[in-house]
Amino acid sequence: MHDVVIVGAGPAGLTAAMYCARGGKKTLVLGNIYGSQASMGGLYENYPGFPEGIQGIELSEKMLAQAQKFGAENQTGQVEKIVNLGDFFRLKTENWQYEAKAVILATGASHRQIGVPGEKEMTTRGVSYCVHCDGALFRNKAVAVVGHGNGAARAILYLANIVSKVHLLSSREKLVAEPIYLERITKLSNYTATFGAEITEIRGDQFVTSVEFKVGNTPRSLKVDGVFVEMGMKPNIELAEGLGLEMTPGGFVKVNRLNQETSMPGVFAAGDLTGGRMQVTTAVGSGASAAISALQYLG
Repeated sequence: MHDVVIVGAGPAGLTAAMYCARGGKKTLVLGNIYGSQASMGGLYENYPGFPEGIQGIELSEKMLAQAQKFGAENQTGQVEKIVNLGDFFRLKTENWQYEAKAVILATGASHRQIGVPGEKEMTTRGVSYCVHCDGALFRNKAVAVVGHGNGAARAILYLANIVSKVHLLSSREKLVAEPIYLERITKLSNYTATFGAEITEIRGDQFVTSVEFKVGNTPRSLKVDGVFVEMGMKPNIELAEGLGLEMTPGGFVKVNRLNQETSMPGVFAAGDLTGGRMQVTTAVGSGASAAISALQYLG
C-alpha cells in the first residue's frame, strides 16, 4: 500500500512525486520518463533557470533524480486500469498491481494523427510524430512537416539543420507560431511551404514516397522520404474515463483549478490531460498543486 501513486512520468507527475515524497509520503510513479512529451521535445529555451536552454531528456532525468532523492519510487509499467475500492485505489499494470490511498493522474497528451490513408501503415516507415527521435534518420533527404503551430515551427527549425529540404503543409493560411520561431524560419534556405493544404493520402511501399494533398479542388503531390506530423495534442483520458471522472466540454479531465481536485475524492489530476496552456512550466505548477492537495487529503 502506497500513500500516493502518480500515473505518468512527465513534468507534472515528477513534480508531484517530488512534493509528495518530500512531504513524507510513500510515493510511487508509474511511467517511463523517456516516453513523455517533455523528453521528446528537444531543446527548451523557455524553462526558467536555464538561460542556454536545456534538452527535454536531461530535464526529465533531473526531475526524476530529485524526486528519488526524497524517496519516490519509479516503475515503468503502463497502468491499464484503476479501480476505486472505497478506502483505497487499485492500479493494475500488465504484470502487477498496486494500491494507494490517493492517486494523481498525470498521463499527459499524445500527438493527434492526420487521419488519412497510409498514415498508420507508414508509421515508423517514414511517418513520425517526433522530430528529435527520428529526424537524424532523414539526413540529406526531403521531408514534409504537417501542422500549423509552434510544434510545426520547432520541427521545421530542427529538421532544417539535418535534411536537404523541409516542406510545410498547413491547412491554415499562415504559420501561427511565436515571433522568434517565425523570424528564424525566414532565414532558412532549404524551407518551402504550402498553405491551405488538405492532406488526402500518404503513399509508399516499404517506406514513404509521397504525400498527396489538395489546395482548393486542385490535387497535388509532394515527393518526400518522411512526414513529420505536428497536429497538436489530445489528452490521454482513458484511465480517467474508466474511473468515471467528470470531463470538460473539450474532452479534458475537469479539475478545480485552485487545487487540482477531480470529481472523485482522493483523485487529483495535473498537466496536459486537464487542458489549459500545455507548457512544461504550467505542468510543473499544476503537479505541485495536485501534490499539496494530496498531502492535505491524506492528512
